[in-house]
Amino acid sequence: MIAFTVLGGYLGAGKTTLLNHILSHCDGRRLGVLVNDFGAINIDASLVANRNGSRINLTNGCVCCTLSDGFSEAIETLLADPNPPEHILVEASGVADVRQLAQYGRAPGMSLDGIVVVVDARTLPAKVNDKYVGTTIRRQLAAGDLILLNKTDLIGDDACRDHLAWLQREYPLSRVLPCRNAELPVALLLGVGSTREPAAMSHGEHEHYATWSFTSEAAVTRTRLERFSQQLDPSVLRAKGTSAAATGPALLLQAVGTRREVSTIEHAPAGTYLVAIGLQDQLDTQVLDRLAADCFSPAESG
Repeated sequence: MIAFTVLGGYLGAGKTTLLNHILSHCDGRRLGVLVNDFGAINIDASLVANRNGSRINLTNGCVCCTLSDGFSEAIETLLADPNPPEHILVEASGVADVRQLAQYGRAPGMSLDGIVVVVDARTLPAKVNDKYVGTTIRRQLAAGDLILLNKTDLIGDDACRDHLAWLQREYPLSRVLPCRNAELPVALLLGVGSTREPAAMSHGEHEHYATWSFTSEAAVTRTRLERFSQQLDPSVLRAKGTSAAATGPALLLQAVGTRREVSTIEHAPAGTYLVAIGLQDQLDTQVLDRLAADCFSPAESG
């Protein structure tokens, strides 16, 4: 049986950091990873053996597949490998219903190991009570077999204790662990052993999200990318993107709420790729189109 784990959590909680930590410390275990976008996970270059279309082979024997062709198809690709993985990980999108995704782990030949949900310690009180996104976050937390209170180094000890106590009180069926940079022994993360009942396949009321994207064959400068990030409208809950030229370091844009950061990374696809997400009735994609045109127009300098 192939174990199956879903890594969930709201936008910017630290899922990608957690995934990279697991990949770097899997201790010879052959993992299969399903992600929405390779550019988003920013795998350490020292781990990458080769890339082939929608697949990345890693030097530690693990393999990553994108979900570009569909979820079921990506799973079938992993299972059809002559040397299939021992354990499949899914990095869910920040607004995904992780309980529904976990049902794939109950398919023939697979065993649901668990749902690991990451939460940002800094924004936990505000987000779970937010009238727009609180339902999404509470739904994810309620599904977690293991809840990771991440970024505890960015809050005080008293706040950390209060957050841990609240999570354990609200979600008594979950194991709750504090962490920094999503770093915990992999033995705690893989081998959870879910005992939850299967999720009912329902389509209840929930928030509706909209997305925006921008692509260009040309790379942009750090100055332009920073200007774009600084002018993002508050309706943008999460933005992420990369920009890479033929020479020089690639750039990574991360925006979560009011936190905006542009940093260098070792590899990214050539050109510029940006995505943003927000609530359907608030995200104005035309405003984002105009902002991108203003910041990235060839006529602009810098």
